[in-house]
Amino acid sequence: MYLSEMELLKARLSAMGRLSESRVLEEILLSDENSEEKKKMREGERYFRCEHDILREDFRRKPVSETPEGEGEVLRNFYNPNRSNHHCVNPFHHTLVAQKAAYLVGREPTITVKGDGKTFAAELEGFCDEEMNRTLYQWVVGAANKGVEYLHVYYDEDGSLDYCIVPAEEMIVFYDEVHQKEMVEAIRYYTITVLEEGRERLRRKVEWWTKEDVTYYTENDKGVFYRERKLPHWQVSQTEGEAESVCVPHGWGRVPFIPLRNNSRQMTDLELVKGLIDAYDYISSEGTNNLLDLVDLYWVIQGYGGETAGAIAKKLQINKAVQISDTSGRVEAKQVALPVEGRLSWMKALRKDIFHFGMGVDTDSENWGKAPSGVALQFQYAMFYLKINEIVPEIRKAVKEFLRFVTEDWNRRDNGARNWKDIQVLLNTSGITDDLETVQMIRESEGLVSEKTLLGRHPFVEDVNREMAQLEEERKEKKHEKGNVDGNRSSGRRNDGQNRRDAGGTGREQSTAGGKKPETDGGKSGGGKRAAGSEKNSGGGKNGSGSGRQKREGHPGAGGSGRNGI
Repeated sequence: MYLSEMELLKARLSAMGRLSESRVLEEILLSDENSEEKKKMREGERYFRCEHDILREDFRRKPVSETPEGEGEVLRNFYNPNRSNHHCVNPFHHTLVAQKAAYLVGREPTITVKGDGKTFAAELEGFCDEEMNRTLYQWVVGAANKGVEYLHVYYDEDGSLDYCIVPAEEMIVFYDEVHQKEMVEAIRYYTITVLEEGRERLRRKVEWWTKEDVTYYTENDKGVFYRERKLPHWQVSQTEGEAESVCVPHGWGRVPFIPLRNNSRQMTDLELVKGLIDAYDYISSEGTNNLLDLVDLYWVIQGYGGETAGAIAKKLQINKAVQISDTSGRVEAKQVALPVEGRLSWMKALRKDIFHFGMGVDTDSENWGKAPSGVALQFQYAMFYLKINEIVPEIRKAVKEFLRFVTEDWNRRDNGARNWKDIQVLLNTSGITDDLETVQMIRESEGLVSEKTLLGRHPFVEDVNREMAQLEEERKEKKHEKGNVDGNRSSGRRNDGQNRRDAGGTGREQSTAGGKKPETDGGKSGGGKRAAGSEKNSGGGKNGSGSGRQKREGHPGAGGSGRNGI
């Protein structure tokens, strides 16, 4: 038998005899705020904003060991107001996270649909715009800083589907007790500022989400939570005839929060390198303060018992020399030597470890750029790819789950039959590669891999779907132009043939007329009429036939004339 976290908490509170909504919320929030998981989340977010622990260090205070007479050794804090208190913040964590997010989602992902779903794919392409890609970038950054980040899907005041990032530190999620995969309940809590009696006070608000509804709670001035209202995920107003509109409640059937996990363990990226970053910050800050407080020269003065150090310093400043009357007197200038080389060597080793264990790419490395081949670049990215491969499946799963909400919303509005399971998500990564080698591989893969896949790997292509549409449009234009050229050539050939046939017919007509001989006087009357009649019919028949042929061929002849004009 398995029990969920919620059931265990309720059982514990019930045994104490304090099972009330307000008390349950107080116990849950108190336990969550003090949990180690939330401390790491706040820490990761703080380091991403460059608020490192080194900023809390006061270099003007140092522990000093003293041994008073008759007592043991004691430690006390010595405060030196003249000591420099400079802090060097080295944002390695910010660099590593930004590098990771830019590589994964710096370019818009390609959303495709299996099978013959061109209309569905076009709808998804229009929906997945720059705003979604910006949200996806924030989603990935939040997951890297906190181990997990949440996207909330909801309906706005206009009834349109909308979404936003909800900080993971505001979320408490409960999964099923058997497999720990399905989210069954979620609590979101946050702090608001209210005005009471002219003074600003902080109050907590709580949203308790289930698969079908959400309950809102607000904290009063005594720290007690009271229920405000309970609502479905959304409502639809329906009106029949002249009757009053009725609000029909609806629910998603699941909690409308989508988690994006940084890895299977939900570890933050900061956990891998926090100690190394703190050491680098401390050595850098301490060295800077020592350099700021460094006196170029200091004087060792001996044998001047009657004069003060200030008077001697003044003589040195004005006269550049002092007179020594005591044989045992001595004035010597000395210079402080800082261990700069050793400090730099240690910081260099720390930097190398930060990028190695943080699984990032150090672009300032001495070996960077020496071997520009694609294979060498792959080796430079080896550790980086290990980290990336942990979150890639999580991003695909989360984006597909988000598009599931979108698909169900579309189907509900137009009674469509879109299947969200047919959606495929391809991340267009943007690492440094050998473009020439990549293009050659794409060219050699033509016919073996789909055109869309090849375009997604091409270094010049930013949006695969847009590029596919552009290629299709260009192909149609070329096909149309080729069809016009072929049609014009065919028309010209037909006109040339007709002209030759017309010329041949005229020649035969002239030959026949020229071959007739005049009748003799004895046969003038009848023969002349017959000859005249025969010539008229022949002429009328031929001319009419020729005229008809020219009329039918008139359109192709016009085409041939157009071709010549072009």
